[in-house]
Amino acid sequence: MALHRLEGTEEPAFRRFLESNRPLSYRIEGAIAESNGGLSLWVDDLARPSICVHRAWARLSPLGAPEAILVHLGDLEALAAEMKEAGEKTRRAPPEGEGDVIRLNALPREARDALAAKRRIVRENGCGLYTLEKENFTPFTEGPQIGRIRDDEIGLVSKLAEYGEIEDYISERILRAPHAAVRIDGELAAYMIVHDNDSIGMLHTVEKFRNRNLGRYVASALAEMQMARGRPVYCYIIDGNTPSQRVFGSLGFRRMAEVSWVAFERGSA
Repeated sequence: MALHRLEGTEEPAFRRFLESNRPLSYRIEGAIAESNGGLSLWVDDLARPSICVHRAWARLSPLGAPEAILVHLGDLEALAAEMKEAGEKTRRAPPEGEGDVIRLNALPREARDALAAKRRIVRENGCGLYTLEKENFTPFTEGPQIGRIRDDEIGLVSKLAEYGEIEDYISERILRAPHAAVRIDGELAAYMIVHDNDSIGMLHTVEKFRNRNLGRYVASALAEMQMARGRPVYCYIIDGNTPSQRVFGSLGFRRMAEVSWVAFERGSA
């Protein structure tokens, strides 16, 4: 394998690589910040990286120019095979019957197109990467008291998760990162978490409590929490999710890049 495990994340060359790839690198920087040292990162050149790959929850997040990602397609497939053989737990339950695939997170559209010319796409979700700058933030502060997701609500949150996040993942996130929840008459009404890459996500309002601006209120509160920690505030919104685009746009978020969550068929060994 031509990729090397990265042991230290403070090397000047690596930091320059991340800075030159912002905002796409926010997810790598966020994973570093959220990892508490338990991070799996791979690069092609320790002195002058042109690609960085984050491995977590049986998925890979490559960062770099499309040409560099394409050069290392075989290495990505080797990592995917290793994760499968190890029985690595996935953050989301994969579709039943899905065969040998390589799952890539937040792949820029140019890289997605380059890889699609080499490997068949099995499944894909196109997204926008949205960021919020402090000077553009328009907080929304009208709502019930902001609280936490309780342990006895983890099962409900997993059940309501649009993309199937498992209970173990949700439990880990609410234990280790800020999140925001509101209740009406003691019942969980709306909530949002910080993902393991430091993006904010899983915004959900329980159906009977919709049309009260609770989602906007919770998202605003969590954005403020991230700013207070000194973290970039960003999220991913699935293409076509107009309600979320409207909520985040009202707070000052701006669409900065086009990315895909995509599963490619693995090549022959």
